[in-house]
Amino acid sequence: MAVTSFNIDDKMDQTLESLKAHYGATSKAEILRKAVALLSVASKNEAEDGTILLSDGKGKDIRVIVK
Repeated sequence: MAVTSFNIDDKMDQTLESLKAHYGATSKAEILRKAVALLSVASKNEAEDGTILLSDGKGKDIRVIVK
């Protein structure tokens, strides 16, 4: 497995910690892997204008710009 290292600011660290707690992850690396997997799915399903459509399952759709 390749090892990558990078610096993040305090706000990003807090976000990663919050997501780690929310998802019961064991590490911030696990959260980053999930984020990359989600972005990969989004990139394969985005519209020509760079947006994806999310549904809350209750009839409300939200268009999100990913590009």
